[in-house]
Amino acid sequence: MSRITRIYVPLSAASLKDLAESKSLSAKMIRAYSVTDALRSTEPSSEDEESLEYAVLQEAASFAAASGWRVVGAADLDDAHVTTLADDDDRARVAIDGDVPLRRFASLHVLDPTGDRDPDADFELSWYDITELEDVCQIAD
Repeated sequence: MSRITRIYVPLSAASLKDLAESKSLSAKMIRAYSVTDALRSTEPSSEDEESLEYAVLQEAASFAAASGWRVVGAADLDDAHVTTLADDDDRARVAIDGDVPLRRFASLHVLDPTGDRDPDADFELSWYDITELEDVCQIAD
């Protein structure tokens, strides 16, 4: 029986529109993050999975912000489709085998506008259910 892995995907406005229109994202266009063994080994104080998931969401949000994007999508995939790419710089980086259908996305997380961010604090993200994809597309545009 396969295990389910939560991945976090930084999304541009164009990727969001593509997801809304085609109901899927091409694996070639996805930079994804997940809880990996490399992350677990560098976060020994994180005893629970929720803390590790939060760290991964922050890494994905950091990449999104650095790219000028405001959205991170969370999707659940079979473990067999997720391969660890993590290294010292990207300890949560993973590769995806195959496209990610819309039905696999659980939620979208929107970064606060740049002017509202404290550069020394974690990113503040507003949570949206995937059924609110059209609204998030408008926010990201």
